[in-house]
Order: sequence, then C-alpha cells, then structure tokens
Amino acid sequence: MSHIEVLESELRIFEIDLASEQKLLLARYCEELVRWNQKINLTALSGPDLVRRLIIEPLWIGHQLKPEGVLVDIGSGNGSPAIPLHVLGGFSKTHLVEVRVRRGAFLRHIVTTLKLSSVIVHRATFESIASELLPVHWITLQGVAFTEELLNTIRTVGTTTTNVVWISSPYRRSPESPVRTFQVPFTGTKVFLFRV
Repeated sequence: MSHIEVLESELRIFEIDLASEQKLLLARYCEELVRWNQKINLTALSGPDLVRRLIIEPLWIGHQLKPEGVLVDIGSGNGSPAIPLHVLGGFSKTHLVEVRVRRGAFLRHIVTTLKLSSVIVHRATFESIASELLPVHWITLQGVAFTEELLNTIRTVGTTTTNVVWISSPYRRSPESPVRTFQVPFTGTKVFLFRV
C-alpha cells in the first residue's frame, strides 16, 4: 500500500477529516521520511506503524486540543509531531528546534519540499535560543526527556497561556502535575498537557 492509502485508512479509523491537499502533503512527508531514513536514523518505525505514530497520533492530538498561535517543537528530529500539527492548521508560525546537524538538514529539506513557509528550523538547543522564540503559545515534546532543567527554561519563555504538550509512552511518569492527561486510542500513547 502507498503512504496515501495507509494515511486515508488510518484517518477513517481515527475519524479525522482532512482536505486532499493536507493528505498529499502528509503522504509526501512520509515518503521523504522513509527515503532519508535509509541514510540517517530518523525513526525505527515503518509502514502503517510509521503513519499511525508519526502522522495520525499528532493529528488526533491536534483535534483534541485545537492549538493555534506559535508552536515550538523541542527536539524535532524527524519532524513529528510538529509537521503534522502545522499541516493540520491553526499555527501562524512553527519553530523546529533540533541540535543534531543531520536531522536539522532533514528538517530544512522537508520544510522546503512541502513549501511550509511559516516553519523555521533552528539548529540549536532550546535553552540557547528560547528567548528569541517569543511569543510562544504551544510547546511540544516527543522522544525528549522532560527534565526539571528543561521545564525551568520553558518557564522563562512561557506565559500563563502557554501550553506544553508532552507525548510519551504509556508507562512514563510526569515530572510535574499536568492540567490534563489522555491517551491516544488504539496506540495507548500518553499525552500530558501542562501550563507554565
């Protein structure tokens, strides 16, 4: 099955409606991710699991939270959850923060390929550029350790309306009490929502 076929099947299962243009962008993202993954390690996932975990889960989370404004994705790596969330809509600007050179190159490539003009790639640590990203309305983390140090840096740029979304395995514990916790259906992925 092609990525677009898997994507459409998964969208039906999760009851998510997307425009044709959005589906095509996300299928292209999957194709580029698979192609680049042959050269650099972006994900261990493949096939339907790749589509479900890296595309559908962020879309489902986006439908639950209805985010808008400015998004900062810390440790962007392979672009998920930020790329699917940005394609879903609602963000006026998205910052992808990735310290690793080769992953940063992939992110710049995908932003250019998908013509995502309001997505900016930063090859840096979040701590070193946090103050340059203001204002910040939403912060996402996936595959990143949510440490006390990182939380303290987030607090320096966050406001009372800044939302932090930590996407994690079902067995992880939160370093702080979340405002809301929920699980993605079928996968069990845990989502913690914080306000700073």
